Amino acid sequence: MSFHIRVSGRGIVINNDKILLNEFGGGEYYNIPGGGVEPGETVKQTVVREILEETGLNVTVGDFIFALEYEPNNCNFIYGETSKISLVFRCFLNDDDKIKPPSVPDIDPDNPEISSEAKWVQISDLEGVNYVPYIHEQLMEYTKTNNFSPVFIEEPLNKK
Repeated sequence: MSFHIRVSGRGIVINNDKILLNEFGGGEYYNIPGGGVEPGETVKQTVVREILEETGLNVTVGDFIFALEYEPNNCNFIYGETSKISLVFRCFLNDDDKIKPPSVPDIDPDNPEISSEAKWVQISDLEGVNYVPYIHEQLMEYTKTNNFSPVFIEEPLNKK
């Protein structure tokens, strides 16, 4: 029996009281920009590449913030059958904050008709945003405190 874990790198970019998020389905849900590590690539290189592909923004990767683990059996397979771990880092803009159309659009794996659009979202509006995966409390805590202490998060998370 083989076992496979998909590793991804994601980046939290904050600029002028706004956070960079990928919006899916016109606001149906949001996630942090990033994606899967490719062969020959480090996780930090993945973060830089994915943010550039999805937003057109050049970033520098900073501190590790948290890891999010998804194990399908524990979560009723809500995000598919593959185990996943996402490593999330604080990122900083290298140039302007003008989002460009994605060179590689992020597509919803469960519905290929839904693609993402990167947006700057006011930090003060985060409580009303639906995240996938549900990292609302951790993201709110991070944006309020700038606490860089790494956190390990396991799905499933309790929704309010």
